[in-house]
Amino acid sequence: MGDMAPEDLAKAERLFRIARMLREGHLSVRDLALRLFPTASVGGEGWPAIERAVQRDLLDLERLEPQDFERLPGRPPRYTIRTHRTTLHPVEVLALHAAARLTYHRAPGHRVHHHAALTRLTTWLPERVQPVVARSFSDLGRRRSREDLNLEHAATAWLGGHPLRFEYQKPGGSGRWRTNIIEPYLIEAHPSNLDLYVIGRETTYHHDVRTFKLSRMRALYVLRDTTYRIPESFDPGEFFHAAWGVIGSPGRQTVTLHLRFSADAAYRILEGGYAHLSEPVINPDGSIDTSLEAPVDERGFPREVLPWLMSFGARAEVLGPPALRAHWQAELRAALARAEAEPTHFPEGGVA
Repeated sequence: MGDMAPEDLAKAERLFRIARMLREGHLSVRDLALRLFPTASVGGEGWPAIERAVQRDLLDLERLEPQDFERLPGRPPRYTIRTHRTTLHPVEVLALHAAARLTYHRAPGHRVHHHAALTRLTTWLPERVQPVVARSFSDLGRRRSREDLNLEHAATAWLGGHPLRFEYQKPGGSGRWRTNIIEPYLIEAHPSNLDLYVIGRETTYHHDVRTFKLSRMRALYVLRDTTYRIPESFDPGEFFHAAWGVIGSPGRQTVTLHLRFSADAAYRILEGGYAHLSEPVINPDGSIDTSLEAPVDERGFPREVLPWLMSFGARAEVLGPPALRAHWQAELRAALARAEAEPTHFPEGGVA
């Protein structure tokens, strides 16, 4: 390319700045002129020439980006360049950004990929809120960790349609590590703690759809020489129909728990947010009765529901079935016995 004249450089800079502004929103010729020349006086000397220059720039941008450039009806007419930032509803952008921030807060390691996603999503936000959002995730180191690589391997396998080999140990840290191979159908965040889980067909031992916690997996390896297809018969809505967290119910036994919440906890249930609870029945004393259906583990217990239920302490009661009520009572008695035991003595200077 030959040398660029000063006026051409100014023109090119103007086009880039106008294009960036139009990707952020809908602006008129006057809006653009005021942003490009903030010291100019509307209607003053030189203003008509500024507006004519902006109008010529808009014609050039329409020629350069014919698919995305848009002139909106109205007086005065406004202009925009369609992108994700301008075609998504504000609530859609907020939902994407909130989801990224939630997983960022819960992600292990140095969260390099989460940082990159948040940086990109932040550019979709209006300029007036970008600085505060950017500062909210500026505490991130750049070194990649094993957890980051685990997430990268899982995402690569899922998006590329490749099986994923990994080592896994049952919850509780007991037993030996076993090598598994899974064909990932979905990577899902737990609705309570936001930990990530890989859901798909396990082909080594069970040959059916299983759920594995990503942070519990190690030695992940993407089998790039093999591909698979997610069957049309796999319906996430059906799989999670009775799930309290991420443990799906198809092919698994479920149990219906009958629960009672005291009056001082009733408002938390009545506020909603617990999709699997039945319509609550309000008792004369202000307590409420409700029920839910949940998948059970190999011992017949709804493992994902019990921690949530225990978080209510004395404000929640298991009415049935009898076996689960007995288990709930045993857990509370064990907690009470530990609470009433002699306190643990810490070394001098320790925290009691």
